[in-house]
Amino acid sequence: MKKILFATTALIAFGATAAQAAEPIKLQLGGYSKWWVGYASQDDSFERATGDRTAVDVQGDNEVFFKGSTTLDNGIKIGIDVQLEAGGSTSDTTDSIDESYVTVDGGFGRVILGTENNGAYLLHVSAPDAASNLDEGGLIEGQWVVRPGQVGVLSTTAILTGGDSEKITYVSPSFAGFTVGASYIPDGGTEDDRGVTNNSTTTNAAGNATVNINEAYGAGAAYNNTFGGVGVKASVGYVVGDVNSNTTATTSAYTSDEEWSAGAQLSYAGFTLGGSYRSQELEGKRGTSDQEGKVWNVGLQYATGPFAVSLAYMQSNIEYGRGVTDDDMTLYQLSGKYNMGPGVDMLATIGHIEFDNNNAVAAQNNEGWAAMTALSLAF
Repeated sequence: MKKILFATTALIAFGATAAQAAEPIKLQLGGYSKWWVGYASQDDSFERATGDRTAVDVQGDNEVFFKGSTTLDNGIKIGIDVQLEAGGSTSDTTDSIDESYVTVDGGFGRVILGTENNGAYLLHVSAPDAASNLDEGGLIEGQWVVRPGQVGVLSTTAILTGGDSEKITYVSPSFAGFTVGASYIPDGGTEDDRGVTNNSTTTNAAGNATVNINEAYGAGAAYNNTFGGVGVKASVGYVVGDVNSNTTATTSAYTSDEEWSAGAQLSYAGFTLGGSYRSQELEGKRGTSDQEGKVWNVGLQYATGPFAVSLAYMQSNIEYGRGVTDDDMTLYQLSGKYNMGPGVDMLATIGHIEFDNNNAVAAQNNEGWAAMTALSLAF
């Protein structure tokens, strides 16, 4: 796969340099701003063990995009996308740039060079959610109901391994509804994200391990079509990579990560029913235990005119093996959206989430309700 991606990139680069651009690239401004106001409860035992939390909170998620493109005389389109974090919640700790990459488009498909998610992630189909905060949302991340540090969670059914580390990705044109994509990740621990650490917290009471993906490969496929008014979407993905386990505990030393995902949606007359699944297997070194994680979701959405409402369920489980306690997360979520005008949405979510370390220590288990509303702007 690595040779194919390198060869494809080299050929496209040669073709691009062999032609002149009709016009120079001009950057355009875009982005989004979401600000949530909400109330969340915590388990009484958890608060007695760790301290009281403020029930009402304000949280934001904001980015500014700088995008531009030009079409060469030979028809190849060259583009750039830089995404600047603009306040609120962010996982980036090294710099303020979330993603930054260039694209090369033509009849051959698209090549992406830079800090964008892998091909399996880009093609993934998940459960519908009106507020777009189910996968990687605030409830799962513990932004409202606090997630104990001892509880590991796979926060999305998409394979986020490698995150926004530098990579080469190819996405094919669509043929009869089918699209394929592939990525080569030289080092999943570079740039903004830190490999597996950001999408599944593998720190546990026994090992205290921080797991980072090194070299990795990924591929995915998606299908999108309509039959007699019934819309069909489906996807599969696979990523495998080497692991650098930064730990002194032999019970949590890993050598490789293997993951796969699948998702599907059926839509008709405003209704959309869908779900997805992801499996992650970390292989232990000789004489140590493996780690297995899985996460799945299912949801039903109805949309008409400017309104949309959805009900979804999501569950994550990580088994550490060798008698170490498992980590579980269970989420029920009702969400709604009302489009107030071009680029302006009112969002709302009511949900219940439970984090369980499967032991009797109050500080390692928590559950609660959260109700929140947001103003979402896209520009």
